[in-house]
Amino acid sequence: MATFLYKLGRLAFRRRRYVALIWVALLALAGFGAASASTATSSSFSIPGTEAQRAFDLLDERFPGGSADGATARVVFKAPGDEKVTSAANKAEIQDIVGDLKS
Repeated sequence: MATFLYKLGRLAFRRRRYVALIWVALLALAGFGAASASTATSSSFSIPGTEAQRAFDLLDERFPGGSADGATARVVFKAPGDEKVTSAANKAEIQDIVGDLKS
C-alpha cells in the first residue's frame, strides 16, 4: 500500500498542472451538479397503508386547515351569578378542570 501511495504522490507531483486541472474540473462539476439538482424541500411525510396515516388523512379531510400533529383548544370559564372566578371555591374547581384537561 505504501508503494502505491508513493507512486501516486510522485505522479501527482510530476504532473501537478494536470492534477490541478482535474481538481478544478471536479470542483466545477460538483458545483454545477449542486446548482442544477437543487429542488425545494418538502416537510411532508407519509407511510401509506398504516393506521396512523389513515387517521392523518381523515383529519386532513374533515379539518382541512388544522394541524394533525398538535391540537389546541381555548377554554373559557364563567362564574355563576354575581360570583367571581377568583373566589376560592371557583378557583379550586377551575384548577381541577384544568388538571383533567391536561391528562
